[in-house]
Amino acid sequence: MNVKKLFGSVTAVALAVLFAAGSAAYAAAYPQKPITLISPYGAGGDSDIAARVWAEFAKKELGQPVLVVNKTGGGGLTGTMFASKARPDGYTLFLGQLGPCVMLPITTKAGGLNKDSFDMVARFATSNTGVVANADSPWTTLKDFEHDAKQNPQKYTFSDPSATSWLALAFKGWMHNNSVSAKVVQYTSGAEAATAVLGKHGDISFLFKANFDSLVKGNKLKLLAVGQKMEEYPNVPTFNDLGYAGNYIAWAAIAAPKGLPEEIREKLQAVTEKISKDPEFVNALKNVGFGIDYLDGAAFKQEVDKQYSDMQDFLKAMNLAVQ
Repeated sequence: MNVKKLFGSVTAVALAVLFAAGSAAYAAAYPQKPITLISPYGAGGDSDIAARVWAEFAKKELGQPVLVVNKTGGGGLTGTMFASKARPDGYTLFLGQLGPCVMLPITTKAGGLNKDSFDMVARFATSNTGVVANADSPWTTLKDFEHDAKQNPQKYTFSDPSATSWLALAFKGWMHNNSVSAKVVQYTSGAEAATAVLGKHGDISFLFKANFDSLVKGNKLKLLAVGQKMEEYPNVPTFNDLGYAGNYIAWAAIAAPKGLPEEIREKLQAVTEKISKDPEFVNALKNVGFGIDYLDGAAFKQEVDKQYSDMQDFLKAMNLAVQ
C-alpha cells in the first residue's frame, strides 16, 4: 500500500469536510455586520424605491441594517460594474434590473461585464408598463397605431423616455420587429415623455405605471397596450393579447457578485420569499407601482438567460450589440 498516497487522500477528504463545515457555520452566522445594497440609478427612481422597500423589510429578518447606496453614472454602468467587482461574501448585494443585468452585458465590453457577472438570489417584483397616447387620439389599441404608422411612415412620433433605458430599447424592438417606422424624440425621463404626449408634442410613449397611471385615470392619456394584465384596466389588452411576442414588463431582483456561497444565497432567497408574502411589503411596493412576482434564483436565472438571448438578437439587428 502506498502510505503517502493514502495519507494524501485522507487529508484531502478531511480538508473538504472541514471547509464544508466552516462554510456552513459562516453562513449560519451571516450576517454579522451591515449589508450594502447597490442601486445603479439615482434616488427616487423605480430602482431606488424597490431597493429601499426590500432593504427595510429584509433588515428585520436578517438582524442587520441594509444600507442602500446609489452609485449612478453611465446609464447604470458605474453601479453595475462596482457591484460586480465586490467581494462575493454577501455584504455587497445588487438591485438587479433588466437594464444592468441584460442590456449592459450586450452593449458594452466594460470591465468584462457579462450575463453571468452576478449570482441571482431571487426576483421579488415586477413593474408594469403601458403604451400611451393622448386621450384624443383615434387609436383604441396598439394594433390601430401599428396600422396607421405603416400606412404613414415617419408621420408619427414616439416620445422616448430615455435613450439608454430598457423601456426605450424594448419599444424600439417592437417597432423593428413589426416594421413600424416612426420619428423618435428623446427625453430624459418617463415624466417628460408623458408630458410630451399629453401636450401632443408626441403621439405615443412607452412608460412605467408610475408615470401613466394618474394621467390615464384622469382621462388625459389612454392606454393602447400593457405589459401584463392590470386589474384597474381589465379591457386594455397586453402585447401578447395583440399577438406581439416578447417581454414587456420590468423586474426587480436581488443579485450578488459571482461566487456567492450557496448557503448565503439560500438564506437571502429564503428571506426574500418570506417578505414577499408579507402584506405590508406587498402594499408598500404596490403603492409605488410594483407588483409582487417572486421567483427563486434558479428559475429566475433561466428567465434572465432567455431575455438575454431575445434582446441580443434584436440589438444585433439594430447594430447596438458589442460584437
